Amino acid sequence: MKKFFAVLFFCSSALVFADNFKPELHISPSVRQQGFGGFYTTDVDNFYGIYSNPAMLGKRKKHSLYPGFGFNCAGPIADIPDFFKALTNQDVNLLSDILRKNNGIKLGTHIEPLLSFGHTTEWGFGWAFNTNIFVNASIPGLTRSDIQAGIESVLTAGFGFPLINTDNHLLSIGATAKGFYQLSTSLNDGVLSVAQKIKDFEVKNISLNSAVGFGFDIGIYYSLCNALDFAIVYHDPWSQAWVSKVSIPDVFSFNFNQGNRLESKLSAGICYKIPVASTRGLISSFRIMADYQNIFTVFKKFSRNPLLEISAGTEIVLFDMLSIRLGINEMYPAAGIGLAFGKFKIDLSMYGKELGLEPGSSPCLNAGLFIGVTY
Repeated sequence: MKKFFAVLFFCSSALVFADNFKPELHISPSVRQQGFGGFYTTDVDNFYGIYSNPAMLGKRKKHSLYPGFGFNCAGPIADIPDFFKALTNQDVNLLSDILRKNNGIKLGTHIEPLLSFGHTTEWGFGWAFNTNIFVNASIPGLTRSDIQAGIESVLTAGFGFPLINTDNHLLSIGATAKGFYQLSTSLNDGVLSVAQKIKDFEVKNISLNSAVGFGFDIGIYYSLCNALDFAIVYHDPWSQAWVSKVSIPDVFSFNFNQGNRLESKLSAGICYKIPVASTRGLISSFRIMADYQNIFTVFKKFSRNPLLEISAGTEIVLFDMLSIRLGINEMYPAAGIGLAFGKFKIDLSMYGKELGLEPGSSPCLNAGLFIGVTY
């Protein structure tokens, strides 16, 4: 177990930088949302709506997230334990077998370590603090690997306002501003060299990419008879980030000398809430959602296939306790289940992601777990 954490720690503090580093936020959908396709612009009746659509604040409902534990892993999940065992034991034969079996390995880990929380109010204001540890690795063979890892904290605050609010119509607008600080690094080396460097690890030689920046999102949400919803969200229409390379003793020196911007996204979606009053409490809610995650992809050259931006899914809640989720995201299926004991939630998800530019070119299996208090 100690060797496993040594590998993880080394991945998050490797020694070699990518020269063309560009900061990218790693705020991901909640485990609940992963189970039916990811962020939806119309999924606004929960705390995580502050990330997917700032106009949710215009509904003026109270939601809270208390510190919880979230974990997500990606890759050939059944082979990951053997992979780390072979890596720490320098077992070349086992490593070769695993890499050949999977045509190379792509791994990812995202952890929310009890440092994410926030609140939205009945008068349209909301805030959120999110901390995320991430490690992503692409290992095509014994002599090649590309590892990116780091930790980031993001503070989000915003306000929403209902332009129309009647029994049959709700039209709200909202905006959120976010500031972030991120430490990250990348390593390009053979996997066996990585394992060897763990033994020679010296803290004083660690170098990191340090980034600080800000951006904002704006959104519109319209609900017809509380049954048919439409939404549009513009993520990061303008943002700014500053980057510098630092060593461990100078992490907070803030000697930033390289400017960048976060990638902008324009998302649109629709949701139909199926009436369930006749079920006498058996079905608490039943909704079907569909989104196009980034309309700008259609107009970009050499970008991902536009089909990869489609998300669609459904969530059915039984007895206000058991949630069953199914969906499709990036042309791969998603499924999840959730248990709610009052405000205490346990969510599980499994879903596919496309790491390449075309559907089916580089699939990756993901699994997520969340344990915490949210409402």
